Amino acid sequence: MNSFYNDTLYPIQDKVLEIIQKSNSLFYLTGGTALSRFYFNHRYSDDLDFFVNQNPNFVLNADQIIATLGKSAVVKIKLKSTTYYSIVVNELLKVDLVNDVGFRFGETKSFSQFNKVDNVENILSNKLSALIGRDEPKDVVDIWVIAKNVSVNWPKMFQDANSKAVGIFPPEVAKKLSEFPTTMLEKIKWINNPPEAQAFSEDITNICNSMLKERDR
Repeated sequence: MNSFYNDTLYPIQDKVLEIIQKSNSLFYLTGGTALSRFYFNHRYSDDLDFFVNQNPNFVLNADQIIATLGKSAVVKIKLKSTTYYSIVVNELLKVDLVNDVGFRFGETKSFSQFNKVDNVENILSNKLSALIGRDEPKDVVDIWVIAKNVSVNWPKMFQDANSKAVGIFPPEVAKKLSEFPTTMLEKIKWINNPPEAQAFSEDITNICNSMLKERDR
């Protein structure tokens, strides 16, 4: 697994990041790949998610990126709408271009490899929304790794999450987290050793208690 990502997929990701950065696009990298490759290095991530926020020129900008990528890679468009493009680069890398809701918490961060990377807090607010809407082990693991490494202001975090999507509340999130079966940790493509199931469960309990406790203050 390591060799596929390090020798094959990640070099394609790096090339896409380089091309988009040179294009001076407004798109910023977010999601699990941003979280892992630029912050915590905890799991391998397959896709690149690029967002803008209620940009009236989304379609034009997305078309320009696809045209630029097409000069040095094979690009296939899988889905295309006024707010969402999904493409595949070199038959391996899925890239999503999204015109998201207007609200975004905080500013992007600049790294040597890419100069518009979403901040951890905004990624977390999106992960809370995703957790309610789908059952993906990676969402639980990403919430876990953020809460383990960053001091989270949970009331503010839920306020931000509800500025993007309604119905994101601490009890529902805590329920989803606490019901997560640790056997699903095997689905994660860990870069290093995975956490022990018991320790992970204890961490999740602490995270749930923290978000519920701060809600009741």
